[in-house]
Amino acid sequence: MIDNMDDNRREFSPNEKMLLFNEVGGYCPNCTDELTHKKKGRIYKSFEVAHIYPANPLPNEVELLKHEERLSDDVNDLKNVVAVCSKCHGRFDNPRTVEEYRKWVKLKKGLLQDAQLRSTYYMFNIESDITVVLEKLQNIDGETSPLSYESLKIDEKTNDTLPFIIKRKIKNDAVDYFDFIKTVFITMDHVTPHKFDTLASQVKSFYWKCMQTDTNQEYIYNALVKWLYEKTDRFSIRASEIVIAYFVQDCEVFS
Repeated sequence: MIDNMDDNRREFSPNEKMLLFNEVGGYCPNCTDELTHKKKGRIYKSFEVAHIYPANPLPNEVELLKHEERLSDDVNDLKNVVAVCSKCHGRFDNPRTVEEYRKWVKLKKGLLQDAQLRSTYYMFNIESDITVVLEKLQNIDGETSPLSYESLKIDEKTNDTLPFIIKRKIKNDAVDYFDFIKTVFITMDHVTPHKFDTLASQVKSFYWKCMQTDTNQEYIYNALVKWLYEKTDRFSIRASEIVIAYFVQDCEVFS
C-alpha cells in the first residue's frame, strides 16, 4: 500500500470535476454507462477521476510505460485524467497493460480534440439560409436524380485516414443528393446573389480550422458534420451528413 505522504494524487476541485464530467457528456467514455444516479428524486453525479498515466506508478509500470506517449508531465494535469465509472476505472488499473494505456490515451486525445473544436464553434458561423437546404432534404417527396458515378471526385480527394465505410457513405450521399442540393443552391442564388459562395466559404473556413487541429479525414468529416448540426440548432444529423458530402464532392472539403 502507498504511504499517504508519498501519494502523488491530489483532490480535484468541484469545478475541475464538473469540467471532466462535461467533457464526457455525463457518460463513461469506455462503457457508456451514465455517470449519475437518482436517489430520493434527486440526481447525483457518480464517477471517479482516473489517471491515465498512473499517479503513483509501480516500478513495473514505470518500465512498462517508459516509451509510451504521455499527455502531460504532471500526472494531475486535467489532460492526464478522465471521468469514468468505478467499474472501468478498476479494470484499467488492474492489471495495467500497454494496450489498455494506449486505448485510454487515444480516448482522452479525442475528448481533448472535441473540446478544442467546440470552443471554436462560436468563431465560425454559417448563415441561417443553410437550414433551407436541410429542410428540403428532410422533406424530399419522391426520387432524386442520381449523379453519375463517373462524375465523383471523392476517391481522388480522400486518403487512408478516411475509413472505407465513411467514404462509401459520402459517395452514396453525393450520388443520391448532389443534383438536388445544387438546384436548391441555384434557386437561393436567384433570390440572393452569391449566397452559395458565402455559405461555401464558411464551410471552407471551418474545414481549414479543423485541418489546423488534425489532418485525419475521419476526424475532419465528423467535425464538420457536428459543427453544421450544432449551428443549425440540431435540426437533423442525417441532413447535415448529406450537405457535408455535397461540399466534399464540390471541392470545398478535402481539396
